[in-house]
Amino acid sequence: MLVVGAVVVLSVAFVKVGGRVPVLVVARPVQVGQAIGTDDLKVVDIAPGTLDAVVSADDEAHVVGQPAALPLVAGQVLTRSLIGAGTFPPPGFAVATADLKAGSFPPHLVAGGHVEVVAPASTAGAPAQVVAGSATVTEVSAPSDQGDVVVSVLADADSAKAVGSAQAGTLSLVLLPVGG
Repeated sequence: MLVVGAVVVLSVAFVKVGGRVPVLVVARPVQVGQAIGTDDLKVVDIAPGTLDAVVSADDEAHVVGQPAALPLVAGQVLTRSLIGAGTFPPPGFAVATADLKAGSFPPHLVAGGHVEVVAPASTAGAPAQVVAGSATVTEVSAPSDQGDVVVSVLADADSAKAVGSAQAGTLSLVLLPVGG
């Protein structure tokens, strides 16, 4: 019994003290097809078994120079499925851009945000029209001198067409909760 207790204590100590594995994490955004560089990566220690198919820090030399298969966002743990030939946008989806006026989008909007794209009501007192009920921000331009930005969103193909055909400066984004 004493031996079993010692093994348990040592196992817990291993996980709390060390027991972490160094993996690659995205340090800054990388676009689909863009070669991943050393400056695009950082090393972070995570608990073993936390995620499947993560890329070990030891494999950095094999990752650098490879294209990103999907848009990568800062802080994202790198997995094997994110590296290689582009698979973006997925079938049935498209990326559209919207020219947004200052104040028509959340101030801290970043790639990876889950949003609803809305157009103003066509008549006074009517509700805003939902152009894309579920879209993911893939890129946000630097703001103009007036605070306007161009935002790219991934949405189902029909919604993306509606977003892309909207008159510049007429749409707004509503940031949705994760999973919502």
